[in-house]
Amino acid sequence: MLAKLWLYLSWGQVLLPLTRLVYYSSGKAFWTREAIVPMLRSPIKVRLPTAAPPLALLPQPEYKVRRWTYEPDTFVVEKEKTAATLRQFLEQHIGANVWISYAVGNEWEELQGVIEYLSPKGDVLLRRPSQERVWLPYRSIRSARLEAAAPPPRHILKGWRLSVEIDTSLPAARLAVAGWDSFPPWRAVHILQLTSPTRATLTTHIEICCLEEEASQVELYLIQNESDSSRSFTWHLPLQKLNASTENRLFLLHGEMPYTELYRASLPDFTERGDSVIQNSWRGYAERSIQLLNTAQVSIPAGSVHIFDEQGLPVAQSRLNLTPPTMTGYIPLAHMAGIELRLQEQEIRRERSKNPSTTGPKVTLLGILRIQNSSPREARLLIQKPLTGQPIPEKLGFARSTPLPERRGANPRYLLQWELILRPGATETLEYTYEFMFPPEK
Repeated sequence: MLAKLWLYLSWGQVLLPLTRLVYYSSGKAFWTREAIVPMLRSPIKVRLPTAAPPLALLPQPEYKVRRWTYEPDTFVVEKEKTAATLRQFLEQHIGANVWISYAVGNEWEELQGVIEYLSPKGDVLLRRPSQERVWLPYRSIRSARLEAAAPPPRHILKGWRLSVEIDTSLPAARLAVAGWDSFPPWRAVHILQLTSPTRATLTTHIEICCLEEEASQVELYLIQNESDSSRSFTWHLPLQKLNASTENRLFLLHGEMPYTELYRASLPDFTERGDSVIQNSWRGYAERSIQLLNTAQVSIPAGSVHIFDEQGLPVAQSRLNLTPPTMTGYIPLAHMAGIELRLQEQEIRRERSKNPSTTGPKVTLLGILRIQNSSPREARLLIQKPLTGQPIPEKLGFARSTPLPERRGANPRYLLQWELILRPGATETLEYTYEFMFPPEK
């Protein structure tokens, strides 16, 4: 990718702009900076506005790099460009002396003062010359201007200066440098609009915190790991513009998806650590959730989600897990105290090992799960029970048994899952049986 050449005449050196960013949700980032550089002298002096030193010069077919060195440097840049909106103007001039015009009924008034604070909604706290502080709601502000013309705000930026010797007869060459850096983690923000009892519209934006510089035409790759770090997912957003000193909000996806409201419960695995299995018990409540099927062509990143009903009124604020295409994501809403679960496991048979030095005793356990719906509404339930041991298929009822990849000693791992609908005031009892092998006796 060829990027526009930025030349700071006061320094007489080329500033390499950001052209590619591989950005992890942890905040780690791999960057590439490149530009067409005129071969006017040797060595070439280029500048990189990045906190970390460059890792390498990327090879190019049209020339050969003889040697290159770098050292820390600083330079002055404009903090912001001209504001495109009133909100952006107010954000840029916090601490500046301004005139603000605002509506009072059917009339207009104008106040002079220093912007001390800007709320997330855009409301302005203005300190007047008399030291009186006035709150101006953003919806009433019509215009704002500076008290006097002022030069653009500038600040000192840390970076690196590279000296590069290139073996070529070309009048210009593309110079590309790559390296690693650390930025504030990027995050996904979802808006879920419930349009019917079974359909919802999901809109996802990516928020990237303030960068040190303006960067246009950036090829952006976003990477996020699953919660257990077993897999990573990548989103490609070509040719993005990243603004300096303000939060960047980038569109990712928008689509209609089916959903179901249900109650979820995750039961404990009593035999996971090989503890005493003569009798164990647990008591808890189901969690109200939205089960969302991802029908989009891309994965949904993990992030906060704001849920609105069919009238556009807020329902809840929660979190959506990372959800690949065709998979189901769960959005927890609240604990439902009216749906109570009681689980008890007890040993019903024990067989001594014929060779205690290699295998321990094998026990058969019976699990009994009682569910009571004390709420006035019908509830759809999804119940999951991780299990260390071997389920007995003919004694699982209507539970679905799925093997898990990991093992615990001599025992396999399974996930039992029940799905049922429970009427108001109803009680259900579920049973399952499995076998557990103890480690050899010492």
